Amino acid sequence: MALTRRRFVEAASLTLLANAAHPLAFAQTGLSGNDATFSSQNVDLLARLSEESFKPLVGESFVVSQGAKRLVSLTLVSVVTATSPTPASGTRSALLSGNKTTSKSPAETLSGFSLHFKGSGKMLEQGTYTFKNGQLGKFPLFIVQGGPGMNPNTYTATFCQLVS
Repeated sequence: MALTRRRFVEAASLTLLANAAHPLAFAQTGLSGNDATFSSQNVDLLARLSEESFKPLVGESFVVSQGAKRLVSLTLVSVVTATSPTPASGTRSALLSGNKTTSKSPAETLSGFSLHFKGSGKMLEQGTYTFKNGQLGKFPLFIVQGGPGMNPNTYTATFCQLVS
């Protein structure tokens, strides 16, 4: 299906309406501006965190909170390097579209790692929480449950970066 001018205008209009209706769907703060999850300080901190930042912290506890409410304490169990079955190369748009053709520009690759946590007590839902550790400080982290009924409760956070 070709993208016509009419379809483009319709899609753009719907996107603007959706953003006005629910700005958090686009990782932006609402009109109140009280949500600091995606503040420039947090984005800068997350950009500096690497696999090497977390490796010495295996076995350490992280306090997990949401807003001003402390929820649980999670222990970092492992830091796992992400491996790709085939090297990702080509342009950024080719990577996103799934096109495996390569361009004449320098190859871009994906680099990443996963953090695995375990906890006890209240099971957390998939979502973004504030993690606090004595060495790293406070930072937002999106976690996914390890699976229903797992004991102890396990969670995974994945970091993925496009590297030139």
